[in-house]
Amino acid sequence: MPPVQNEDPIIGQTFGNVIAKSILGRGGMGAVYLGHHPGLDMKVAVKLLPDLFVGKREMVERFLREARVSGRLQHPNIVRTLDVGRDHGVYYLVMEYVEGVDAQRLLDRETRFSPMRAVNIAGFVARALGEAHEQGVIHRDIKPANILIARDGKVKVTDFGLARSITNTATALTLSNQVVGTPNYMAPEQIKSMDVDARVDVYALGVTLWQFLTGTLPFDGATPMAVLLNVVGENLTMPREVFEPLPKELREAVVAMTAKDPRRRLPNIPAVLAVLKKARDALRAANMDSTAPMQGVARASSPSVKSLADSASRVSPLPPRNDPQSFTKALGSDLNPRPPRPGTKPPTR
Repeated sequence: MPPVQNEDPIIGQTFGNVIAKSILGRGGMGAVYLGHHPGLDMKVAVKLLPDLFVGKREMVERFLREARVSGRLQHPNIVRTLDVGRDHGVYYLVMEYVEGVDAQRLLDRETRFSPMRAVNIAGFVARALGEAHEQGVIHRDIKPANILIARDGKVKVTDFGLARSITNTATALTLSNQVVGTPNYMAPEQIKSMDVDARVDVYALGVTLWQFLTGTLPFDGATPMAVLLNVVGENLTMPREVFEPLPKELREAVVAMTAKDPRRRLPNIPAVLAVLKKARDALRAANMDSTAPMQGVARASSPSVKSLADSASRVSPLPPRNDPQSFTKALGSDLNPRPPRPGTKPPTR
């Protein structure tokens, strides 16, 4: 997405070692600028906390928490955090700049994805979540808008502003008396404010995969509260015209990831990777391995009750890295389930 060209007093200012060049977008949690790091001679994305939040401790802590959490996650499928600080009285967060679009924009354009492409993207997101979970971090806001698809086919997860960490309870903040998350993708136990663990990310990824396949969301409503009530109280029904032609391995994967009862849901990311691998193999066996765009049912709206900016990284080539990925490799040997590292525990609230 090309930068928006307009007059802005921020343009030309320096934040840390980065010069703000142009505005990329604005959201509830801040504005995002295209920046240039002269020392590294590279483009970056710079997220700024709005002035009205600077005096609000909870919002500043939320902003800084995103930097702390994402900063310790080093994975090819996670947007890298490069720096955080305060200049000119403004809190800033510097991230890698990824050239491409988020998956929601692709859905808006294409309506739905081919089964193989949907599984490919979900697999890369699962890899990112696997790393986060091993580091004790739950994302809590997986959705197409927080999944970036680079021009070279790389898939990266962004926006850890709602993440919870088990390593520091002081960073586990929520907005007072508010449900925090995006209603359509929230697991029932998350809505009920029960103790949550990595299975809320499994659920959100399952809903995202559902949306990739159908172009719709399993639960919708006229208001965020209506969506929340439907997620908790309504039964999930698969669109027959979309799911019947799919291999049973893929149908079973979606069902297992989106079970309302967390005890019946896939328990962790290694289990998700295992069922996605089976689904991919079944798609190949059925000659359904095309990744071409598809047309389908109109996408349902997705109201949000969180006041965070949309994904901060909007797409640019970084210096070459040794992480060759493409959709031709998707869900191959790279996505074989990997056992948790010794001594690690599933993240919990």
